Amino acid sequence: MSDLQKMSNRLLDLCEAHGERKIYQAGQQIHQRGDKEPGLKVIQSGIVKVGNYGLDGKYQLASYLSRGDSFGEVTVIVNKPRTHHSQALDDVIISHLCRKKFDYLHQHEPEFNTYLLTSLAAKLNTALELMDDHRRLPTHVRLAKLLYKRCHQNGINSIKLRQQDCAELLAVTVLSLHKALHKLTEIGLVSTSYGAIIVLDKINLEYWLNEHLSLLPVHYSS
Repeated sequence: MSDLQKMSNRLLDLCEAHGERKIYQAGQQIHQRGDKEPGLKVIQSGIVKVGNYGLDGKYQLASYLSRGDSFGEVTVIVNKPRTHHSQALDDVIISHLCRKKFDYLHQHEPEFNTYLLTSLAAKLNTALELMDDHRRLPTHVRLAKLLYKRCHQNGINSIKLRQQDCAELLAVTVLSLHKALHKLTEIGLVSTSYGAIIVLDKINLEYWLNEHLSLLPVHYSS
C-alpha cells in the first residue's frame, strides 16, 4: 500500500493503546484461512506474508503487509471467516482489536473510519485490477507492471524480488516467469542480479507499459 493507505502514527498509537499486543517470531503462523475469531489486526512492526494454499498444496502469495497495514476487516464488519493464511516473515508486532475495541474506535475516531474506507477501497481496486490483468495481459506485461509499481513505491530501480516471489505474485509457474523476464531483458527494460531485478529506466518502462496495457495508463511518476 501507499503511505496514504496506511495508518498514521497517531492512529497506530491509538490501536496499540486499545488493542491486545501480540508478538510473532519469523516463520510463525498468525492465522489460517477459515479462522472465525473476529478482530482487526494492525501491524506495528515487521512484515506479514499473506496467501493461500491450493488443492495441490502449492502456496499462492497474495501480498506482503508492513507497518501501518491492517487485515481481518471482514471478520468484524460482515462477520465472515478469514480469507487467507498469514505468516510472520520476520519478527512481527501486531495490535489485535477485538470487536468491542473495533466498535469503540469506529464510534469515537473519525480518522479510524477514514482509514478503513480508504484501505478497503484500495484493496478492492487492487483485486479488480489484478483480475482484469490476469484475463487480458500476457505474463511479461503483467511482470513489467509489477516491477514498475515496486520501483515507484520503493523509490529505487533495484527491486529485491526473487523469480519465485514474482511467480507467486502473478500466479504463474517459475518457468513462465523466467520466459517473461527474458522478454523484458531482451527489449532492454530490465536486467537481473542476485536476488533482484533492476529496472534500467523507469520512464522508459512507463512509456512501454502505456503502449501495451490498452486500457488505463500507469501514472505513478511524479
